[in-house]
Amino acid sequence: MSSTLRPPARRTGLWIAGVLVCCALLIGSYEIFVRTTLGQVIDTVPRLAAVHFEHPLPYLPREDGESFWTALWMVIPPAVVFGLLVLMRQKLVTGLIVLAGVVGANVTTQIMKYSWLEREVVEDDRSVGLFLTQADLPNSLPSGHTTLAASAAVAVFLAAGPRQRPFMGFVAALWAGGWGTYIFIEDWHRASDMIAAYLVVAVWGLIAGWAIMRAEPQHNTVLFDNPPSAAPAAVLCWIIGIVSVVAAGLCFLFGGGWSGLFASAEDPSLWHWLAGALLSGGPAFMIGGAGISLFAAEAGRRQRGIAAPSTQAEPIRYPIPENFAHLYRV
Repeated sequence: MSSTLRPPARRTGLWIAGVLVCCALLIGSYEIFVRTTLGQVIDTVPRLAAVHFEHPLPYLPREDGESFWTALWMVIPPAVVFGLLVLMRQKLVTGLIVLAGVVGANVTTQIMKYSWLEREVVEDDRSVGLFLTQADLPNSLPSGHTTLAASAAVAVFLAAGPRQRPFMGFVAALWAGGWGTYIFIEDWHRASDMIAAYLVVAVWGLIAGWAIMRAEPQHNTVLFDNPPSAAPAAVLCWIIGIVSVVAAGLCFLFGGGWSGLFASAEDPSLWHWLAGALLSGGPAFMIGGAGISLFAAEAGRRQRGIAAPSTQAEPIRYPIPENFAHLYRV
């Protein structure tokens, strides 16, 4: 049976490792960008540049009542696709698990931002003036709006079938990274806030993904000789993500390096604006590439002619002794 049927999400340890890596990166991003002078400078200077420079995109409303409509634009398109996938393919269990994951990601972000993490100004002799305009800002890590957009996109990725997931994964990364970049250039958040939001969603996406593969294996199994083609989408995500992060580092270098960061606090540089925009969206593609590869590798496999695994128990048939067989004849 092992050579003809392989259940999905069989390597639970791999999923646990993925969750732990995302948690470690999340804690690391907070420790670096919030609790060190170097991280706060790298994080704050691009945001000051975002305040200074105009952009050609429509401006997002900032008032509490009006920002609600921005949240709707983030959620409605993915929600429509998610609903169609769940209803048309009758993936009700998958839908409930994914919705639980979406709620978990957004609640986690709010708890972390308002009840757990704190943003204190870390100053040295050179950075005192830089942070005078930032000291009264409350903690904003992770970004709530980015979490909302990313979790809505990941919901579509999770609800899709194994063959559609690579494409949906790329679209999810594009949707999440696009909104993360938009939010940065609108001066709503620092780049680290978006990175943390992607990681929160990744943690809950892995938990929900493992659960739906175990709960509905029949929807997450493909033929051995016709596996999902994940490499193109995964490689494209990794290329975009790595190029974005490397380009952000070069922008900091072209902007004058360490000394240029402090000079840009007084005279904002377009290099630092571009660096912040790249860091706000690029990591979403790197996480998307890893997710596409993992879900494709962990999809179930079966041989042709062998039924996919089902969550419903098979009927048990006990052998009837010959001396009692006449009792069962009609």
